[in-house]
Amino acid sequence: MFLSKLEVSALAAAVLSAGALAAAELAPRYEAMGEMTVEMGGDILELVIPYDKEKGSAYAEQKMIMGSFLTINSVGRVVGADGAPGRPMVQVTLQRQSGSFKLLSAELFDQQGFDAPMAMGADGGKGAIAEISYDNDRLEAVVEGTFLRLTGYSKGTPAPAEGAEPQPVVIRWQVDLPPLK
Repeated sequence: MFLSKLEVSALAAAVLSAGALAAAELAPRYEAMGEMTVEMGGDILELVIPYDKEKGSAYAEQKMIMGSFLTINSVGRVVGADGAPGRPMVQVTLQRQSGSFKLLSAELFDQQGFDAPMAMGADGGKGAIAEISYDNDRLEAVVEGTFLRLTGYSKGTPAPAEGAEPQPVVIRWQVDLPPLK
């Protein structure tokens, strides 16, 4: 079984409206650190990975966890009509262990909110890194797999939504990361 007609219509509307909004420019308060493209179901979602100059807040970061695991988190967002980062948004988390990177998770937060994302990883569909280049704080990557609609995500009890079926997805992004601290 595939997504319900209502889910397909809602997702298509979100993607189409996001595509129109993606052409909007970031407000002066923000600058682009990178770009992200999400291909799902024949639709393409163009996102920006912003940096908030007023708050000194990056939408992508790299951290060492427990001194030996490099974790990189990137959040691509649609640019709203007001120039601020909006929804839909896609978050991808990678981790390097023993020299090679692996995908921890990817989530698409759309009109269904934080409790019901499309997800890839331990709680959602399957996925893997198809291509990656990481050098001098510059990340370029491609993740391929499937998103699965979840419920209970924000409550800490993620489970596949009733009737949810895996949806093929390709996520491509490039970002200039702030240096490790």
